[in-house]
Amino acid sequence: MKDLIPAQAGELLKTIHSDLGSPKPYARDLCLLSTQVAGTSHVVGIEELEPFLREGDRLELIRVPGNPSDPNAIKVYTRDRVKLGYVPRKENPILARLMDGGKLLYAVLRGKQWQQDWLRLEIDIYLSDD
Repeated sequence: MKDLIPAQAGELLKTIHSDLGSPKPYARDLCLLSTQVAGTSHVVGIEELEPFLREGDRLELIRVPGNPSDPNAIKVYTRDRVKLGYVPRKENPILARLMDGGKLLYAVLRGKQWQQDWLRLEIDIYLSDD
């Protein structure tokens, strides 16, 4: 019976059934939420920054658990670490729990529009599948 399965077949089966960090063939990041950035009117210099913000830009989300006014606070930054504002309070509890659990979340700028003196930044928030 031993002669029916070549030695290399055993190694192949171990490789197939083990998690060696190989790429997942259908893996992709999951869009969790479409929202806008809160607090952009409080960002000093937002007028000068706006021309450099492009649709499709990836934005960083940073958890701020010690925020006294919102224990679920999540800041939104550019890739160059310039603060744009926050994920809206009403939408951040589940996202904060995911981040506190070690999940990587990020945002993508979907659009921008001036409304008088307020810059409306529309974002999509993603859960990274890495």
